[in-house]
Amino acid sequence: MKKLIPFLILAIILSMIPQGGSSANTAAIQLGSDILFDQFHQQIEGKKVGLVTNQTGVNGQGMSTIDMLRRDRTVKLAALFAPEYGLDGKTSAENQVTSYVHPVYGIPVYGLYGATRTPTKEMLASVDVLLIDLQDVGSRTYTYISTLQYTMTAAKQENKKIIVLDRPNPVGGSIVDGPVLEAPYRSFIGVDTIPLAHGMTIGELALFFNRSIGVDLTVIPMEGYTRSMIFQDTGLTWVQSSPHIPDLASVFGYMATGLGEGTGIKQADNFTWIGGEGIDSVKYADLLNGSLLPGVVFLPENKDGLGGVRLQIHEPRLFNPVKTGMYALAYARQLNHFAVPKSTDKGIVLFDKVMGSNKIGQLLEQGRTPQEIEASYAEQLKQFKELRKAYLIYGEEPYHPLTVIHSKPVVPQVPVVQKPTTPPAGTPGTATPPVTKPPVPNTSGTNGTAVQPPVKPPVPPVQKPVPPANQADKVAYLTFDDGPSPITPLVLDTLKKNNVKATFFIVGSHVPGNEAILKRAMSEGHSIGGHTYSHDYRVLYQSKDAFFNDLEKGNQLIEKATGMKPTIFRYPGGSTNTVSLKYQDPKLYNKQQTVMSAIKAESNNRGYIFIDWNVTNGDARSSHYTAAGALANVKQQVKSQKEIVILMHDASTKAATAQALPEVISFLKEKGYRFDVITAEHPTISTVK
Repeated sequence: MKKLIPFLILAIILSMIPQGGSSANTAAIQLGSDILFDQFHQQIEGKKVGLVTNQTGVNGQGMSTIDMLRRDRTVKLAALFAPEYGLDGKTSAENQVTSYVHPVYGIPVYGLYGATRTPTKEMLASVDVLLIDLQDVGSRTYTYISTLQYTMTAAKQENKKIIVLDRPNPVGGSIVDGPVLEAPYRSFIGVDTIPLAHGMTIGELALFFNRSIGVDLTVIPMEGYTRSMIFQDTGLTWVQSSPHIPDLASVFGYMATGLGEGTGIKQADNFTWIGGEGIDSVKYADLLNGSLLPGVVFLPENKDGLGGVRLQIHEPRLFNPVKTGMYALAYARQLNHFAVPKSTDKGIVLFDKVMGSNKIGQLLEQGRTPQEIEASYAEQLKQFKELRKAYLIYGEEPYHPLTVIHSKPVVPQVPVVQKPTTPPAGTPGTATPPVTKPPVPNTSGTNGTAVQPPVKPPVPPVQKPVPPANQADKVAYLTFDDGPSPITPLVLDTLKKNNVKATFFIVGSHVPGNEAILKRAMSEGHSIGGHTYSHDYRVLYQSKDAFFNDLEKGNQLIEKATGMKPTIFRYPGGSTNTVSLKYQDPKLYNKQQTVMSAIKAESNNRGYIFIDWNVTNGDARSSHYTAAGALANVKQQVKSQKEIVILMHDASTKAATAQALPEVISFLKEKGYRFDVITAEHPTISTVK
């Protein structure tokens, strides 16, 4: 019995630990894997899932996606697929095993590196959907995104659905730099025409790749992520992604020190040192430091008989890995005149595969300056930046997913002279690959991001409102958030011309100087609601009192301008937002007793009525959306609902919303809708979301 006591104690301790480890999550964002299980679990329910992953596939709490799926009784985890370095991220390329049965899980594991890099028909036979959860490092040459592209291509051939769980680009989405790959130089370290630093998440890359693949693709976006975030801003813990990328210093150094394949210019110490034979370390450091490259200092250091420098990245948010790498190569060439590898008719050398072109090698051989090398690809880089806008999900405002992002195969349509009959451009967070070249996708989106070419997403489940007395009556409520703004008069002009009324949810801080616009809206029969004073989640969702102090401040300004205090309002982020969990005061609230619950209860006490929506034109994700995309988003979500509340935005960057409005109105009239304003007397509208 005494021998059993330690085991009993251990069993008791283990029983006290929540499944999956600690439930505490101090991250500033939620990963796609978190969002899948929290919001969009229906995407995998009842499915046989094949998971493309490795040791990086963990959620915000550190639990692996493999374990999450194995514990999920509604899902069958049918197979695992591993990229370069295997399922644990430690297997060398020469030891990569094509396939084996996992000794613990009892399911096949297929290696997608070495001889077999594309899932075969036999590998995919047992799966309904392929789930991809891999952490990229932000470089075109990192093979995890190549595995993504190859897997998408195989899924298209075998008519399998792809779901990508989005993750941060660790070096951020703002820096897009380096030579853009030219088609003849495609390889497994360069699968598409993107620059060395693409500035895209793995989900955005999937949407970009899909413009020429056309697989049935769904991206599960992150919550709270912004374009300018680097990994250090996310609050997540870095998981070693491959043998030589153990930490963030190596992530940021990867493109800065690892571009010299075949030149004799080498990296060391996990991409934190660069140098070569015949280089004077002090002169090398002087040249690089004299260039004032942002965010980094170069320390002279000889290593194993080679001269070189060690990178001290002191400000990663300013650091530009590719720019640094190009300067490092150019100055190394000046100092030791290394032989530049050259591609021939017999084959493309590794250096040109890394660069995606033979032009960089030619310029180095000519002794060109780093500035001249940068100028050589500036125009191609500009074109890529313009092209990628259509596939971006995130902007500078924290992203809040209301639906998945769906990109479906294009079905070619016969062109019609009068009106195009091609599928409409997408709904919020959707994508459709273009069918013409060069690709010019329609764009749309919400919440400060440039988006994807469109396709219909699933509309979240809604609580149906009480139908009007006349069962044949269909009502559309046009709503505009965030004004007043320079766009508001244009919206009012269109509404007046079409004899349509709408509801405006006003941000109080935008009222001063725009009082006349509010008075006009009121005088023309439109309804006014509150949308808080600051619209700042960090302020609003700290506590119940903080929220109502902010709301009341905004409402007082509205009342002062119009003589009417609003009783309807809209929550920034919507009433079902999860971002409030991130900002709520942990001393007052927890996951069971949330700040939103307290706010909703208090709003009832104060006689306020909140208004959600069940249709959106997708304009909150981006300032780069189009009027055509906004219209298409509405068309794809409007079916035969009796009541629809359409979310649109009223801001200086939302001119396309005003441009699309006449056609939105015409479309809704054709569908048999009449228009009305939202008032406190019709509270069922608050339930439509």
